[in-house]
Amino acid sequence: MYEDRPELALGQQLSTGQAGTSTPAPGSLETRESQTPHSPAHSQSYEHDPLGLKSLLDSDAVARLRQLALLNFGEMNAIKVSASFDTPLEHGEFSDAFLQAVLAVYVPPNGGADFDDVYQSWKQPGSIVVLAEGPGKGRTTTARALLARLRHEHPDVRVGRLAFGGSPEFPGHRLPQVENRAYMMELPPDEDDFRISETFGATLDSLRNHLTQRKARLVVLTTPEQWRRVGAGAPDDVRPQFGAPSPLEIARKWLQAECPGFPVHDWLKDPDIAAMLDAQPPVEVLEVVGYILDAHQVNDSKLLNLDSLAQKHGRHTDTAFDRQVLSVLAARGNWRSQLLSWHQQPERTSLQRNFLVSCSALRGAPVAHLYASAADLAATLGERKVLLHGQQEPGVIEMVHSIDAELAEDDTVAFDRPEWDDAALEYFWVDRPLSRIKFLEWLAEAPLKTNREALDSLSAQEQQAMARRISSFAVQWAVRQRRQAPLRQLAVSWQGEVLWPTFVEILTSASLNAASASYIHEMLLQWARVGTAPQRLAAVEVCAGEFGRQYTVKALRRLRHAADHQDPEVRRALQKAVHTLWHDPTARSTLFSYVVTWCDGEATRDAGREAFRALAASTDGAASALPVLLTRDGDSGFAPSTADLTTGWRAVLRGARGLELHDTDAAAVRLWLDAVRHHPVLLTKVLTILSTAVQADEQCDPARSVERPRDRLRAIVRTWAQAADVGSSADGYKGRPADAPSRSDVYTALAQLLDDGLVATFQRHMSRANDADLLA
Repeated sequence: MYEDRPELALGQQLSTGQAGTSTPAPGSLETRESQTPHSPAHSQSYEHDPLGLKSLLDSDAVARLRQLALLNFGEMNAIKVSASFDTPLEHGEFSDAFLQAVLAVYVPPNGGADFDDVYQSWKQPGSIVVLAEGPGKGRTTTARALLARLRHEHPDVRVGRLAFGGSPEFPGHRLPQVENRAYMMELPPDEDDFRISETFGATLDSLRNHLTQRKARLVVLTTPEQWRRVGAGAPDDVRPQFGAPSPLEIARKWLQAECPGFPVHDWLKDPDIAAMLDAQPPVEVLEVVGYILDAHQVNDSKLLNLDSLAQKHGRHTDTAFDRQVLSVLAARGNWRSQLLSWHQQPERTSLQRNFLVSCSALRGAPVAHLYASAADLAATLGERKVLLHGQQEPGVIEMVHSIDAELAEDDTVAFDRPEWDDAALEYFWVDRPLSRIKFLEWLAEAPLKTNREALDSLSAQEQQAMARRISSFAVQWAVRQRRQAPLRQLAVSWQGEVLWPTFVEILTSASLNAASASYIHEMLLQWARVGTAPQRLAAVEVCAGEFGRQYTVKALRRLRHAADHQDPEVRRALQKAVHTLWHDPTARSTLFSYVVTWCDGEATRDAGREAFRALAASTDGAASALPVLLTRDGDSGFAPSTADLTTGWRAVLRGARGLELHDTDAAAVRLWLDAVRHHPVLLTKVLTILSTAVQADEQCDPARSVERPRDRLRAIVRTWAQAADVGSSADGYKGRPADAPSRSDVYTALAQLLDDGLVATFQRHMSRANDADLLA
């Protein structure tokens, strides 16, 4: 079983049309010519095909799957992996192309429970399987393989992800009200003050009944430590324990699926390749698979002379296959010896070294941009000024030749050696520790320099491709080296730039990818707590997207920490995130408690005011005249308390500034006033909340408001009441009940409450004065 990082990492949506491929739907499957065997080797590779996957397989989809396993989210190895690739279809459903690829490459584990036996039992409606495994044990992969096989055998069953939600419990009524489904659900990890209820295991019997009624199945993902805490009372048969898959079989499956006709047997029987794969974790196996595929595609005349490496391994260099294997061995060692030899050549220049770094980091960019970027790198590193306008320095053709690369017809630079560019970047990072900070500054600025003198401008498409490549590199480095520096630099440099959405998109993909999720989640928490404005903004925007929908609990906690930042852009993003997470009914109680806490705190009041106002101005989908904060959730029964609503409105009215028609604060007040005319039963509640909110704030700082909140509220309501004189339908709502109060009646009732509050305040002041006189 692949650990939670590899092949199944992000892939929840493989939409047709990517990389020029399309995938027939189940039930009307076509056998594409490209999937027809062309050689005996291909026939052998699919000799064992009990599920009939051969005619379904989209090898390009498998290639994209592997790229995601290796944290390649950009333009990688000529395969475009877009962020939408990792996003579930509507309602969390997995696409058929993705599921077919999963099933084609899945290797059942050796030892422990038998995967087929577990599947045969689990596929029955009402079944639950708990995969409580630690990192590297393949729980996510096994879960998706179960879903993929069920979908393959029963095309009428829809499969996908089910979010746990924002509460510690998962009652049976939380299951979607649809039939013929299968879900995988990850239990949120214990974090900060949130912990899954210890009774979760005891509720599985009841949950089975709900699943049976809906003809559904469920796979639960958790860790051994969490399961020991929450699994008490669970049925004995829900948790199978699997062994580990064979690395050799993982490589075999991927090579067969990704490259039909590939001589798999020749490669995997080679002693050096077999030794390289032995005892390796799945993600390392997939890296080797990439090296093998790349080496196999290189023209023999382009293969590097590796005699010294051949001697080390006792190999010959007589055949093309021998030279290809040596190329894989060198790539596995990050080409360290070969790069060292290249750098040590007496004629090697600083410009050539910088050009190699430029071509490696900005892969796919036009060579003119790479040439100019090499000069920029020299300047950033404090080297002598490079004059590229004349003929003092070597030209593009000579520079490409000097780094052992080729200039393609589309004016891009290509390396024939597998992973040579990534190896060159790692060599630079290790070899030049004092240049790392400057290198990151240059890397972040490179895609922003789209217009250069005497050069064609970098197109928007090329700029975005470069940004994806750089962001992907930054994610890889952050996850593998446990260092945030590259991502932190991109956040600082790209905020407010056209590349910012791409950066957030890649961060979101990495936060959903099981290969990178753990580290990225921790990083986002740190950024939300103590990060700079760009870092907090990135964290909040990620929480406002798919991450927030899939990891609601984690998103809530990160938003809570980000709320104490005063940056206006961070506050606006926070407002959007709150609005997004409100759509999850299970998150509403916790989310609203955070918003109220923000409204009540001095440091977080501005963020709380904007978040509360966003919710106060939102209406119920079933009743357009009813604000969502005045409704009660049908499942959880949650409804904001009068005290909490008063706290929120106090923050809004304390910071209100204008009476204009489009003023957002005044508009929210008018929405609630309109609501009481449409729902007269709310009249007393709404007017009490609004009047109490301003009466309780007599000690507010005058510098924070143009006038007292009580006067502002009165003015807003008065202008609203006067609008009624224009026409009976001026409020825009029709079908009000017969006992609906008029606008003037609403204003009169509120004014009376405000006056009563003023009298009460005056009496309190007089009482305090009298007490003071008595004490004197």
